[in-house]
Amino acid sequence: MPDQPPLTGNPGEARFLLEHASRTGSYNMQQNHSHDSYEIYYMKSGSRYYFIKDRSYLVREGDLVLIEPKVLHKTIEAYSPQHERVLINFKPVWLKSMLSEMEIDLLSVFSGFPIVRPEGRDQAHVQQLITAMLTEQDKKDPGSEGYIKLLMTELLIWLFRHAAATSAEQTARAEHPTSLHRKVSDIVRHINEHYPEPLSLKTLSEHFHISPYYLCRIFKEVTGFTLVEYIQRLRVHEAQKLLQTTALPISDVAGKVGFDSGTHFGRVFKSFTGHSPLQYRKSVTSDG
Repeated sequence: MPDQPPLTGNPGEARFLLEHASRTGSYNMQQNHSHDSYEIYYMKSGSRYYFIKDRSYLVREGDLVLIEPKVLHKTIEAYSPQHERVLINFKPVWLKSMLSEMEIDLLSVFSGFPIVRPEGRDQAHVQQLITAMLTEQDKKDPGSEGYIKLLMTELLIWLFRHAAATSAEQTARAEHPTSLHRKVSDIVRHINEHYPEPLSLKTLSEHFHISPYYLCRIFKEVTGFTLVEYIQRLRVHEAQKLLQTTALPISDVAGKVGFDSGTHFGRVFKSFTGHSPLQYRKSVTSDG
């Protein structure tokens, strides 16, 4: 079954996107990415590894994954390529009228533990809400978008109540899928903390006492990224924040995120974003 057409636009531009996909062959996201919208990933069937920020999670049938804006994430194949998922991206402005009526901050659920595992009746309820949203998008009846907003708000309320009923101790006990995933998580966390500094395969392999070849292999296997790709994408990601929130010269931004050459920074930045650093700054400041 191909992806359903989104209600409007794409994750980078749309205020809301609802997408359903069922895959039987091998599939890995082609790019590590982040976006300005909130994301809910619902695993209808099958399983995937989901890399978020600094570690991978095994996502199973019935699970929901909650992603905050501007967080790097990527899915890769787990035990079988066959899986079916529903992806929801939305910006707060799309639900502004609904959210403003609430006496609670529904979006706070995205700042907690990213994996939600409903069970029993809760799992059936979540699936019912998501199925109803897909049906409304497909039918396009009068009032469909308004009804989807109501269903989306109900899903967020359920997530909020579920988070309130789930103790921090329970989420803290969540295990890495394997000891290998834990090792790579330590490496990623180190990179996330030291990205402005010189980072090479040699220094990382020495720091973690493993061979360069083995480090490259396990990093790609667990995260879906090559080591160089991840470091560059992280630096570009941090540069985007500085370009949007400061008036620092482009050369200073490059140095602050770990690039030793402005030319190299510009080339890498454009390869990931499609824009030069200056073009990106102009676009985000004019939007704001």
